[in-house]
Amino acid sequence: MNDLFSSPVLRIDQPRRAPGARSEYKVSDGHGTLIATAGERDISRLRKAGRVVGGGGGSGRIVHVENAQGVPLVSVEAGKGASSGRATVSTPDGALIGCLQKTGEKAGYQFTLLDSAERPVGRLEGSRYGYKFPVLDGYGNHVAQIEKKLKGPATELLTTSDKYSVEIFQPLHDPLRFLVPVIAIGIDLMFYEGKDWPIG
Repeated sequence: MNDLFSSPVLRIDQPRRAPGARSEYKVSDGHGTLIATAGERDISRLRKAGRVVGGGGGSGRIVHVENAQGVPLVSVEAGKGASSGRATVSTPDGALIGCLQKTGEKAGYQFTLLDSAERPVGRLEGSRYGYKFPVLDGYGNHVAQIEKKLKGPATELLTTSDKYSVEIFQPLHDPLRFLVPVIAIGIDLMFYEGKDWPIG
């Protein structure tokens, strides 16, 4: 039975709603079977309202990923301030697994994948517009592909709904095995949760 860290194909969907006052996602395998859910916890109504009015995107948000039975798997946190170009992945008890680090302001959607000791273990070569992300391991092998699916102009601009596909071409070693399935969530938090419009 495939789970989040063994399925070769993943579909990551964000519910269509506006505004995106609470980040949440559903993860399915290539057959459409739900294998994980992800979302923020304990977000008060006041905080949600503040996000609606003030925006702020996904900076500083922590999304907890659980399997279909509700067992915690990992958490994904988007940095804020000086760390706004970073998303970290941790175990349920808070131990760092690794992170996705934006590579310079002029690099567009280029990222380095780091392990828990800040050592490079791979990279993402994002397209100019941030919709296709070939994942390369530390040796430069193309081991996975992440793509953001376009849902149409109205959905893209006026809601926080986004959809991603993750295709893994070969078994991955740690920490890539834990990073690659969830870094699309990190990308979404860093770049696309800012679509918080007070409509709907």
